[in-house]
Amino acid sequence: MPRTTQGKFVTKASEIFQKGDDFWHDADYKKAKECYIRSASLYHETADAEGEAFALLRLGKLSLSLDEFTDAENAFNSVVELVKNEELAQNTYVDALTNISKLETARAQFLKAKQIIKMAQNLASKIGNLDLLGEAFDHEAYIYLIEENEKEALRAYKNAANAFHHDRTSLKEASVLRAIARIEMKNKNYDVAHDVLEECRNLYRENGDLLGEASALSAIGSLRYIIKDIENARKALMKSVYLYGKVSHHFAEAEALLYLARVEAFDKERGDFERSKAHYKRSIELFDFLGNDIMKKSVLDEYHTFLNRLAG
Repeated sequence: MPRTTQGKFVTKASEIFQKGDDFWHDADYKKAKECYIRSASLYHETADAEGEAFALLRLGKLSLSLDEFTDAENAFNSVVELVKNEELAQNTYVDALTNISKLETARAQFLKAKQIIKMAQNLASKIGNLDLLGEAFDHEAYIYLIEENEKEALRAYKNAANAFHHDRTSLKEASVLRAIARIEMKNKNYDVAHDVLEECRNLYRENGDLLGEASALSAIGSLRYIIKDIENARKALMKSVYLYGKVSHHFAEAEALLYLARVEAFDKERGDFERSKAHYKRSIELFDFLGNDIMKKSVLDEYHTFLNRLAG
């Protein structure tokens, strides 16, 4: 695997591995694959099984991301053979198992995917790697969501959140909490969902993740709107709009403005119709700026419906 000392690569293999990552980042997938294969070969020549496995694991992940399932399977299976009996490389083994489960999920082989992810969870727990354990539970939840089994998905998400919490990988914990909140909101467990979203927001704020905080606030605002808590819905969405604007995420800002417009249009007593008009117009302007004609037309139609309601 790539290692540097005083800014210099320790081996030629690690240098080529890093070039592979750079090519992947630049979307030059052919050259990235060539680098990973060459890196694995160099690690093999020096009998560095862990380095070879790590390069092949990255090759498999790239192939999986491109839906090249056979290539991904070959790479992951090679990783397993290299590290399954290597005591010091069990982390790589867990990572490989998790990715094999992802591969089987992509193939819609859900039973097999669940069996493999259980193996990954058991091994991650055995070696005490809470980060990999959280990743494995997170993927298990995804499988259950595809199968529309929300009860099991919620259980797996909670296990993932617990693992990430104890590992202090708070951004991953926040992401999982966001997923938990979506399920709780769908099931109309609004109090539970709100508490989870507040915890999620706090984690994003502690990490200085403005985009994550804005997303959590937008969800809180939407939840408050559903239960007709207009004042608090307004507060959360206004903060969300501000943060989205601060990080120049114009699409999300336009969506949050649309939600805010609906809040202000709720009724004459609790809302503010003039503010609602302003929010609709700003949302339309942003979607127009982004060239998103579908959303622009959708918001325009909703805005005209709102104006017709006022006129009536």
